[in-house]
Amino acid sequence: MLTHNDRLIAEEIAATHAPEVNVAEQLAAATGAEAAAWAIVAGQTAELAALPTLVTLLGEDDLAGQAAAWALGTLGAEDALRAAIPGGRIDARQNAYHGLATIAARGKASATLAAFLVERIDAEIERTRTTGSGLAEQAIKALAVLGHPQFADLAAKIIDNDRFCDRYELDRLGQAVANDGRDRHAITDLTAPWTTVFADHLAPTPGIAAVPAAEHPPAPEAAEAPAADLDPAGPLPGEADLPPEGEVPAGGAPVDWKAFTESEEFKALTPQAQGLAQQLGPMLEQLAQQAIRAPLTDLSGQEFAALLIQVLPQALQPQHVQMALHPYALNGYQALGKFLHRTGAATQGDSIVQGVKLVRTQLQAQMRRSGMLGGPDYSDPDEAKAPA
Repeated sequence: MLTHNDRLIAEEIAATHAPEVNVAEQLAAATGAEAAAWAIVAGQTAELAALPTLVTLLGEDDLAGQAAAWALGTLGAEDALRAAIPGGRIDARQNAYHGLATIAARGKASATLAAFLVERIDAEIERTRTTGSGLAEQAIKALAVLGHPQFADLAAKIIDNDRFCDRYELDRLGQAVANDGRDRHAITDLTAPWTTVFADHLAPTPGIAAVPAAEHPPAPEAAEAPAADLDPAGPLPGEADLPPEGEVPAGGAPVDWKAFTESEEFKALTPQAQGLAQQLGPMLEQLAQQAIRAPLTDLSGQEFAALLIQVLPQALQPQHVQMALHPYALNGYQALGKFLHRTGAATQGDSIVQGVKLVRTQLQAQMRRSGMLGGPDYSDPDEAKAPA
């Protein structure tokens, strides 16, 4: 079984591979959340024999339909998705448009996809006039990912002809295309690991729960192997010498978050990275005191890596862990480490910067082991700026 109480078991799905099992047969026999799980397996393992069943599942209005769209998009099955739209009911069309947006985000779109979507906008507007079930707004989302040059005119056409469309969303998409050429936010979401895409549908990981404010978290039972010098079976760094409850650990001073947000390191970040740094930084400072019993400014590189690798998965829900380990978040932590090193607030030099680099290396290794293509970009921004 790949599910528990209609929720996806990430470990079981990740461990299921073809040709060890007949994915197409399992998918054809499954229903509900189990069908969704097998659809994800089909997308991960490039099981082309599952395509007919995946296309059928597009008509489902639940998790199975969403997983089928993700799988078909991941497989690059553009022809199958396009064929499902003209005669499909509303759920099939909506899921198919999402699958096409996934293909566009992954850079797998054909040269004719944009023209097809423009035609579909006209067809969906006509459906709106006759049956009220038009989905022109869904079709244009894929065009925003592609960065269509006539996006603004097409969006205005939808607004003029569909009084039920979300004008605010269309305005947002229009601004994204005008400013960045494409809807970069959607591209990030659509190319995220499947555990991020379906984070709200994951079964809880055994042994991992929210950590009370003054309680040290237990070691995770099923964590990925941490970076080179971290022992997943051993205690967390600093665990052996805990101060009395309520006592502030000696060592480095608290982080001056106001000064950080006014610093050159913070201002060099993208808006997304700035937002995550402001939101997650103080949380990491608190977790460092609770779990490692040391100020954030006093952590070594290994301790900061342990904070991200071992402590976060126990303290947060899966979807929040994904956010805390997003490339934007890592860029924010790295900027924080540079700020603390430059201002002398860090007692161990650029240790936090080195800890972030250690985590980047591990996450890149995990992606290579999983065979994932087009996933999050965990490359080091420092290396990207280095001269050739």
